Amino acid sequence: MLAVELHFLSNRRRGGCPADRALEGAKTMMKKFLWAAVMSAALSATPCRAQAAPQSEAFDVLGSVMDNTQKQLNAKSVLKHNKDDAEAFREKIVAGWWEYMQANSNAKPGEFCAAMFQRAKREPNPGGVDLFKEGMTVTLFGPGGDYRGALLAFSPLDDKNLFPKLQSGQKVLLTLKQGDESPQTLNAAYMTVGKSARPMVAFAVPSIEALLGSIEDATRFEVLYQGRTIANIAWHSGFKARDALKACLKGGR
Repeated sequence: MLAVELHFLSNRRRGGCPADRALEGAKTMMKKFLWAAVMSAALSATPCRAQAAPQSEAFDVLGSVMDNTQKQLNAKSVLKHNKDDAEAFREKIVAGWWEYMQANSNAKPGEFCAAMFQRAKREPNPGGVDLFKEGMTVTLFGPGGDYRGALLAFSPLDDKNLFPKLQSGQKVLLTLKQGDESPQTLNAAYMTVGKSARPMVAFAVPSIEALLGSIEDATRFEVLYQGRTIANIAWHSGFKARDALKACLKGGR
Protein backbone atom coordinates (compact mmCIF):
# COMPACT_ATOMS: atom_id res chain seq x y z
CA MET A 1 0.00 0.00 0.00
CA LEU A 2 2.87 2.36 0.65
CA ALA A 3 5.01 3.61 -2.20
CA VAL A 4 7.99 3.15 0.10
CA GLU A 5 6.90 -0.24 1.47
CA LEU A 6 5.13 -1.91 -1.46
CA HIS A 7 5.27 -5.68 -1.79
CA PHE A 8 5.03 -6.71 -5.43
CA LEU A 9 4.41 -10.24 -6.59
CA SER A 10 7.17 -11.99 -8.50
CA ASN A 11 8.57 -15.49 -8.93
CA ARG A 12 5.12 -16.73 -7.93
CA ARG A 13 4.86 -20.30 -6.71
CA ARG A 14 1.97 -22.49 -7.82
CA GLY A 15 -1.14 -21.33 -6.02
CA GLY A 16 0.49 -18.00 -5.18
CA CYS A 17 -0.22 -15.89 -2.13
CA PRO A 18 -3.85 -15.22 -1.11
CA ALA A 19 -3.38 -11.54 -1.90
CA ASP A 20 -2.00 -12.58 -5.31
CA ARG A 21 -5.34 -14.06 -6.24
CA ALA A 22 -7.15 -11.02 -4.83
CA LEU A 23 -4.95 -8.73 -6.90
CA GLU A 24 -5.72 -10.59 -10.11
CA GLY A 25 -9.43 -10.24 -9.40
CA ALA A 26 -9.02 -6.55 -8.67
CA LYS A 27 -7.10 -5.99 -11.90
CA THR A 28 -9.99 -7.49 -13.84
CA MET A 29 -12.32 -4.83 -12.43
CA MET A 30 -9.83 -1.96 -12.31
CA LYS A 31 -9.00 -1.15 -15.89
CA LYS A 32 -9.96 2.44 -16.54
CA PHE A 33 -9.03 4.80 -13.73
CA LEU A 34 -5.60 5.64 -12.41
CA TRP A 35 -6.85 5.75 -8.84
CA ALA A 36 -8.02 2.18 -9.39
CA ALA A 37 -4.53 1.21 -10.53
CA VAL A 38 -3.24 2.77 -7.32
CA MET A 39 -5.77 0.71 -5.38
CA SER A 40 -4.52 -2.46 -7.04
CA ALA A 41 -1.03 -1.54 -5.85
CA ALA A 42 -2.45 -1.38 -2.35
CA LEU A 43 -4.01 -4.81 -2.81
CA SER A 44 -0.69 -6.20 -4.00
CA ALA A 45 0.90 -5.61 -0.60
CA THR A 46 1.88 -9.08 0.64
CA PRO A 47 4.81 -10.55 2.53
CA CYS A 48 5.96 -12.30 -0.65
CA ARG A 49 8.50 -9.68 -1.67
CA ALA A 50 9.16 -6.02 -0.93
CA GLN A 51 10.80 -3.23 -2.86
CA ALA A 52 11.28 0.44 -2.10
CA ALA A 53 10.32 3.36 -4.31
CA PRO A 54 13.13 5.53 -5.67
CA GLN A 55 14.45 8.23 -3.37
CA SER A 56 14.05 11.92 -4.17
CA GLU A 57 17.65 12.12 -5.42
CA ALA A 58 16.63 9.89 -8.33
CA PHE A 59 14.48 12.70 -9.74
CA ASP A 60 17.15 15.37 -10.23
CA VAL A 61 16.13 16.21 -13.81
CA LEU A 62 12.47 16.49 -12.84
CA GLY A 63 13.42 18.76 -9.95
CA SER A 64 15.37 21.07 -12.24
CA VAL A 65 12.41 21.37 -14.64
CA MET A 66 10.07 22.20 -11.77
CA ASP A 67 12.49 24.75 -10.32
CA ASN A 68 12.68 26.48 -13.70
CA THR A 69 8.89 26.62 -14.04
CA GLN A 70 8.58 28.02 -10.54
CA LYS A 71 10.96 30.86 -11.45
CA GLN A 72 8.87 31.68 -14.51
CA LEU A 73 5.73 31.69 -12.39
CA ASN A 74 7.20 34.65 -10.52
CA ALA A 75 5.56 36.98 -13.02
CA LYS A 76 6.48 40.21 -11.25
CA SER A 77 10.16 39.40 -11.62
CA VAL A 78 9.93 38.19 -15.23
CA LEU A 79 7.84 41.11 -16.42
CA LYS A 80 10.61 43.51 -15.53
CA HIS A 81 12.83 41.84 -18.14
CA ASN A 82 10.58 40.66 -20.98
CA LYS A 83 6.87 41.39 -20.79
CA ASP A 84 6.00 39.59 -24.05
CA ASP A 85 7.70 36.36 -22.97
CA ALA A 86 6.06 36.54 -19.57
CA GLU A 87 2.61 37.01 -21.05
CA ALA A 88 3.16 34.13 -23.48
CA PHE A 89 4.21 31.91 -20.59
CA ARG A 90 1.15 33.03 -18.63
CA GLU A 91 -1.17 31.77 -21.36
CA LYS A 92 0.80 28.54 -21.67
CA ILE A 93 0.72 27.68 -17.97
CA VAL A 94 -2.99 28.50 -17.66
CA ALA A 95 -3.75 26.13 -20.56
CA GLY A 96 -1.36 23.50 -19.19
CA TRP A 97 1.22 21.41 -21.04
CA TRP A 98 3.17 18.15 -20.87
CA GLU A 99 6.92 17.74 -20.61
CA TYR A 100 8.70 14.43 -21.18
CA MET A 101 12.04 13.39 -19.77
CA GLN A 102 14.09 10.76 -18.05
CA ALA A 103 13.74 12.01 -14.49
CA ASN A 104 17.23 10.84 -13.51
CA SER A 105 20.34 12.30 -15.18
CA ASN A 106 22.14 8.94 -15.03
CA ALA A 107 19.24 6.86 -16.32
CA LYS A 108 19.83 4.09 -18.83
CA PRO A 109 17.64 4.07 -21.97
CA GLY A 110 14.11 3.09 -21.02
CA GLU A 111 14.60 3.90 -17.32
CA PHE A 112 13.03 6.64 -15.14
CA CYS A 113 10.71 7.73 -17.97
CA ALA A 114 8.43 10.54 -16.86
CA ALA A 115 5.58 12.60 -18.28
CA MET A 116 4.80 15.74 -16.28
CA PHE A 117 1.75 17.96 -16.77
CA GLN A 118 2.04 21.51 -15.41
CA ARG A 119 -0.79 23.95 -14.90
CA ALA A 120 -1.70 27.06 -12.91
CA LYS A 121 -4.82 29.14 -12.46
CA ARG A 122 -5.12 32.71 -13.65
CA GLU A 123 -5.16 35.35 -10.93
CA PRO A 124 -6.80 38.55 -12.26
CA ASN A 125 -4.84 41.71 -11.53
CA PRO A 126 -7.07 44.71 -12.31
CA GLY A 127 -5.09 47.53 -13.87
CA GLY A 128 -2.10 45.27 -14.54
CA VAL A 129 -0.98 41.96 -15.98
CA ASP A 130 -2.74 38.86 -14.68
CA LEU A 131 -0.68 36.71 -12.33
CA PHE A 132 -0.80 33.04 -11.32
CA LYS A 133 -1.99 30.95 -8.40
CA GLU A 134 -2.23 27.29 -7.42
CA GLY A 135 0.49 26.08 -9.79
CA MET A 136 0.56 22.29 -9.76
CA THR A 137 2.14 19.31 -11.49
CA VAL A 138 1.03 15.71 -11.92
CA THR A 139 3.72 13.29 -13.07
CA LEU A 140 3.60 9.74 -14.37
CA PHE A 141 6.77 7.72 -13.71
CA GLY A 142 7.94 4.44 -15.18
CA PRO A 143 10.32 1.94 -13.57
CA GLY A 144 13.85 2.95 -12.60
CA GLY A 145 16.74 1.26 -10.83
CA ASP A 146 15.57 -1.44 -8.43
CA TYR A 147 12.01 -0.08 -8.46
CA ARG A 148 10.01 -1.90 -11.14
CA GLY A 149 6.61 -0.39 -10.48
CA ALA A 150 5.24 2.97 -11.60
CA LEU A 151 4.26 6.14 -9.75
CA LEU A 152 1.56 8.81 -9.90
CA ALA A 153 2.92 11.95 -8.22
CA PHE A 154 1.75 15.47 -7.40
CA SER A 155 3.78 18.56 -6.51
CA PRO A 156 3.04 22.29 -6.12
CA LEU A 157 4.76 24.95 -8.20
CA ASP A 158 3.97 27.75 -5.75
CA ASP A 159 6.00 28.49 -2.64
CA LYS A 160 2.69 29.17 -0.93
CA ASN A 161 0.97 25.79 -0.93
CA LEU A 162 -0.96 23.53 1.42
CA PHE A 163 1.31 20.49 1.19
CA PRO A 164 2.36 19.19 4.62
CA LYS A 165 5.91 19.79 5.77
CA LEU A 166 7.23 16.30 6.44
CA GLN A 167 10.51 14.44 6.39
CA SER A 168 11.45 13.31 2.90
CA GLY A 169 10.93 9.59 2.49
CA GLN A 170 8.18 9.12 5.05
CA LYS A 171 4.68 7.82 4.41
CA VAL A 172 1.62 10.07 4.44
CA LEU A 173 -2.08 9.22 4.44
CA LEU A 174 -3.94 11.01 1.62
CA THR A 175 -7.30 10.90 -0.12
CA LEU A 176 -7.18 10.62 -3.92
CA LYS A 177 -10.11 11.57 -6.15
CA GLN A 178 -10.27 11.19 -9.93
CA GLY A 179 -13.14 12.70 -11.90
CA ASP A 180 -16.54 11.69 -10.52
CA GLU A 181 -15.27 8.48 -8.96
CA SER A 182 -15.55 7.84 -5.23
CA PRO A 183 -12.50 9.09 -3.28
CA GLN A 184 -10.01 6.57 -1.93
CA THR A 185 -7.82 7.08 1.15
CA LEU A 186 -4.34 5.62 0.64
CA ASN A 187 -0.79 5.92 1.85
CA ALA A 188 1.74 7.68 -0.37
CA ALA A 189 5.44 8.48 -0.21
CA TYR A 190 6.37 12.04 0.69
CA MET A 191 9.62 13.42 -0.73
CA THR A 192 11.25 16.69 -1.72
CA VAL A 193 12.73 17.36 -5.17
CA GLY A 194 14.89 20.03 -6.79
CA LYS A 195 17.21 22.60 -5.24
CA SER A 196 14.15 24.31 -3.82
CA ALA A 197 13.19 21.09 -1.97
CA ARG A 198 9.70 21.22 -3.44
CA PRO A 199 7.32 18.73 -1.77
CA MET A 200 5.99 15.81 -3.81
CA VAL A 201 3.62 12.99 -2.89
CA ALA A 202 3.78 9.78 -4.92
CA PHE A 203 1.24 6.97 -5.13
CA ALA A 204 2.43 3.55 -6.22
CA VAL A 205 1.04 1.84 -9.32
CA PRO A 206 1.76 -1.90 -9.56
CA SER A 207 3.28 -1.79 -13.04
CA ILE A 208 3.95 0.52 -15.97
CA GLU A 209 1.44 -1.53 -17.96
CA ALA A 210 -1.26 -0.75 -15.38
CA LEU A 211 -0.39 2.93 -15.54
CA LEU A 212 -0.37 3.12 -19.34
CA GLY A 213 -3.62 1.18 -19.57
CA SER A 214 -5.45 3.55 -17.23
CA ILE A 215 -4.46 6.90 -18.78
CA GLU A 216 -7.41 8.93 -20.04
CA ASP A 217 -7.11 11.74 -22.57
CA ALA A 218 -8.70 14.24 -20.17
CA THR A 219 -9.21 13.84 -16.43
CA ARG A 220 -9.08 15.71 -13.13
CA PHE A 221 -7.37 14.78 -9.86
CA GLU A 222 -7.82 16.08 -6.36
CA VAL A 223 -5.58 15.13 -3.42
CA LEU A 224 -6.61 15.83 0.16
CA TYR A 225 -4.55 15.79 3.36
CA GLN A 226 -6.44 15.74 6.65
CA GLY A 227 -9.60 16.86 4.88
CA ARG A 228 -7.97 19.81 3.09
CA THR A 229 -7.34 19.91 -0.66
CA ILE A 230 -3.60 20.18 -1.36
CA ALA A 231 -3.67 19.42 -5.11
CA ASN A 232 -6.34 19.99 -7.73
CA ILE A 233 -5.34 19.65 -11.37
CA ALA A 234 -6.95 18.61 -14.66
CA TRP A 235 -4.93 17.43 -17.63
CA HIS A 236 -5.63 17.21 -21.34
CA SER A 237 -3.81 15.35 -24.15
CA GLY A 238 -3.28 12.32 -21.93
CA PHE A 239 -3.04 9.95 -24.89
CA LYS A 240 -0.14 11.97 -26.27
CA ALA A 241 1.61 11.60 -22.91
CA ARG A 242 0.93 7.86 -22.92
CA ASP A 243 2.51 7.49 -26.36
CA ALA A 244 5.53 9.55 -25.30
CA LEU A 245 6.04 7.31 -22.27
CA LYS A 246 5.83 4.22 -24.46
CA ALA A 247 8.50 5.65 -26.77
CA CYS A 248 10.77 6.41 -23.80
CA LEU A 249 10.30 2.94 -22.35
CA LYS A 250 11.51 1.48 -25.66
CA GLY A 251 14.73 3.43 -25.30
CA GLY A 252 13.73 6.63 -27.12
CA ARG A 253 14.15 10.08 -25.64
